[in-house]
Amino acid sequence: MEEYHQITLNEYISIKEDIKRRLNHLAESFVAIGYRLKQIRDTEAYRQDGYNTIFEFAEKELGLTKSPTSRFMAINDKYSVGGNSLELREEFIGLGKSRLSEMLTMDPEDYVLVTDQTSVKDIREIKRMEKAAGEDEVLTKFQEVLRKEYASPDKRKELIEIANAKCIDDIKAAVIPEGYRLMKKGVLAIKFEDEKITVRTMGISGVQELTWSEILNEYDQAFDLGAADPWKVAYGEIPEPKEEPKSEPKKVEKNQELKKPTKAESKPVATSQQEEQVVDQTSIEKDFPEYLPDDLKVEIEQTNKVEVPETVADDHRHKLKLAKMFFDDMQTGRKPFDLQKNDREYQLGDVIEYREMDNGEPTGRVIEKEITYILEGFAGLKEGWCILALADVER
Repeated sequence: MEEYHQITLNEYISIKEDIKRRLNHLAESFVAIGYRLKQIRDTEAYRQDGYNTIFEFAEKELGLTKSPTSRFMAINDKYSVGGNSLELREEFIGLGKSRLSEMLTMDPEDYVLVTDQTSVKDIREIKRMEKAAGEDEVLTKFQEVLRKEYASPDKRKELIEIANAKCIDDIKAAVIPEGYRLMKKGVLAIKFEDEKITVRTMGISGVQELTWSEILNEYDQAFDLGAADPWKVAYGEIPEPKEEPKSEPKKVEKNQELKKPTKAESKPVATSQQEEQVVDQTSIEKDFPEYLPDDLKVEIEQTNKVEVPETVADDHRHKLKLAKMFFDDMQTGRKPFDLQKNDREYQLGDVIEYREMDNGEPTGRVIEKEITYILEGFAGLKEGWCILALADVER
């Protein structure tokens, strides 16, 4: 564990430059940034520039608001060697910034469930389960987790493979073809790995480790593995999809005239002079008219407005439209940021699916980006807007 000494003016300047360099490589340096911020905070070196707090220093010198500044220091407290150093603890190497940020509010007892293959969504679900454990005294049985996991018909083939397995390696190949799996139900979470299976009961200290032979016994209690089709025995026949009744076309009487829509009833159509506004794309004329010269200010036409469907947000996954002129730069990483109105409660680790639009029509090209940083409440940003730092999604 490193101890601080009273730093000189030259060291202080060097530390500030070090923080700025590391901000450009955020993915690898968040622990070190937290340490450097703590170093300036604990020695009150920020007073040499006339600042009263570390947060005032971070905002003026680094462009960091209070929230990310606190997060950087908290990450260092929790994940650095000794809780106060430049180095990331070995057990957290490879987890990535999104997982570690999400784990800040996680019970340390649950760390054992997280690997570099655990999704941010799974981490959030584990935290929800831990919170619910204090409210629900009913324990979950191992077999109940298995029954929930295999309830879907698309798991039928896997269950038959387990029943027909000749050895433990065959079972592993069926259950964890990618070397990892996390099953959850109630207050019980089970992490499957090649060497062992880790069982964690939320609200109770410690974990239980099982062998694959013991797991096979649990499967045998949950399902009839002696049957030719254990899935059918457990869940019954797969219901046939219901056919939608065909609607009869309406008959038109001979003398009945088809009513043509009047001009007033006709829906407005975009013309070549009227471009479709991509959802959440900033419009200088509409959003920032105060920055236009007087002779360039225009009136926003309110009639014949083209309605664009709302973008979709589902469980920390967002679907947005992206103009063709920005798509390639976003895809290659040349444009690693996006200016958005923050009306969707964006969070670190959220995934945005961008769909390319050309003249108001989707081209079919889609990219996914993960939010790695959120800048909001900063001088120069309009209230309610934010800048999102983006990176390729960790698989």
